[in-house]
Amino acid sequence: MRVAFLKVGEYEGLARHIKAIIRRFREKGTEVLELNIAEGDLNEKVKELLDFSPFFCIDLNGSGIITVVQEDNKKVLSDAAGFVHVSIFNDEPLFNFMPLMDLRPATNFLPVVCDLKYADSLAFLGIKQPPSYITPFLDLQQMKEPSTERNINLAFFGPVIDPNIIANHVAQSVKQEFLGVFFEVGDFMFRNPEVHILQAHDYILSMFNPNIQEEYLKWREEKPQEFLTFLNQISLYATAKKRWFLLSFLEGMELKIFGEVQGELFEGHQSIVPQNWDELLELLGQSLIVITSYPHSVPTGVGFVPLEVAGMGCAMLVDYKATLPGFFNPEEEVITYLPLDRAEIEEKVLYYLDYPEKALEIGERARKKVFEKYTHEDRADFLHDLFTNILASSQQSQ
Repeated sequence: MRVAFLKVGEYEGLARHIKAIIRRFREKGTEVLELNIAEGDLNEKVKELLDFSPFFCIDLNGSGIITVVQEDNKKVLSDAAGFVHVSIFNDEPLFNFMPLMDLRPATNFLPVVCDLKYADSLAFLGIKQPPSYITPFLDLQQMKEPSTERNINLAFFGPVIDPNIIANHVAQSVKQEFLGVFFEVGDFMFRNPEVHILQAHDYILSMFNPNIQEEYLKWREEKPQEFLTFLNQISLYATAKKRWFLLSFLEGMELKIFGEVQGELFEGHQSIVPQNWDELLELLGQSLIVITSYPHSVPTGVGFVPLEVAGMGCAMLVDYKATLPGFFNPEEEVITYLPLDRAEIEEKVLYYLDYPEKALEIGERARKKVFEKYTHEDRADFLHDLFTNILASSQQSQ
């Protein structure tokens, strides 16, 4: 079996864990080609890919989709050349809508999602093929050993932006009559942290007066790219509002924020912007308690960031959602909080700062769970078996 991995630049940040999938495929005897389509002439890259004659091509979030003109028709390269294009979505597909629009008529496409709600996003974008599902995972070879001394007591995993900055930007780029939709949907998502943007949007829009709905739906139909950008801006606003609210009532506590902060820092808070992922892991390895806040782009799954925080043995405070017990045991492997419950968050932070040995025990149990349940082997083996079955079925039908 021949499999090509198409990348745009190097695998960096959370995307670097895909290297473990590549390594595992090679260990299983698969012939693998890694092709950076962002470097050099694209036509030469396409020729190299076709000369390799892959059965499957894999990319992240649709970034490796290539279109060609065949018989005066625009086609995805996978349909034109006869291989299966596989996109692993470790992020919200709505954020990557541009390349996915070319995939709507494609037949040789297989989406693989890391959050079940991404299936709704793909269907909304017109992707007909039902996706396969894998949970996030870590490439343990790229992780670090935690420090023996936890000299950062309390940290927050960023980045963080004042939601007013996003709102002001949107106010300058969107019709004034649509700003009500922006704020109402964003505030609804803020009050209901587990809701997905598509459900929240349709529910709130139905409450506006018919004239605004008619004008809004006309704009959506005439300018679909502007509309999808608008949806993404609402998601970002809701996430920013949730994180800013959380930090606002931790004001006065000595808190390190890992990542960029846009907006005025609260008293006692300090922003540390790591230069690379290795530096970030070192910071996590020195941290006792790390507060995380799920973005609205991870509605049901566990996400890659919590796995990295847990993998570094930190006691992680994570906002509770109904699916969380399927990944980590609340209050045993992670410390949970309700995003709008100020008293609960303050109480738990102060308690574990007073009893650091209990925080260390939770972090150690979380780290053990990551090493047992969230490594790459079974995810890669699932994909390899899936490809093998597809190939066997195709050869049998021929």
